[in-house]
Amino acid sequence: MLWMYQEKVFFSDGRAIAGSRPKQGDRPLVAQVQHTDSSKMNNENLFIAALNTLTQRGCPAELAQEAAEIVANDDPYQPDLGRTPEQQQIIREALPYLQSGIYDQFETIDETPNPLTHGQFLGNFGGELPDETIWRLGEGDSTALNDITDDATRDKAGNIFTRLEELGAWE
Repeated sequence: MLWMYQEKVFFSDGRAIAGSRPKQGDRPLVAQVQHTDSSKMNNENLFIAALNTLTQRGCPAELAQEAAEIVANDDPYQPDLGRTPEQQQIIREALPYLQSGIYDQFETIDETPNPLTHGQFLGNFGGELPDETIWRLGEGDSTALNDITDDATRDKAGNIFTRLEELGAWE
């Protein structure tokens, strides 16, 4: 059995899926969430990973649990992974919680509003700065430089920004 306490998910034996273990006597603040018997689940580790990721990213507990159960029971040898139309709809509802950043909506850098500037900032700072900061820089928002805490990184981003500005990249 699973239950949630202050947005943290636990097995009934106290093992935490996300967050830290509740104190003795704490009561769940969110309704109990049941999952299928793990002996009927194809991949309990995948269930735990999916549930953890979905709940950490703000997915409602019931939707996260349903989606995690579906994914954990996928059959790669079946059409549509063996999912029913109802299960496919549940997965579609959960997918927005799995998108990791603003650039996920683009297949290539050329699809961004300004490929030159976005390419420069992504190429230099991808994985180092949050996508939202890189996006703002790529869109010509100089105030995004203030969000960069590391001096050397802020200086480098400022130099790139100034050069792009001098080239008229946002005109």
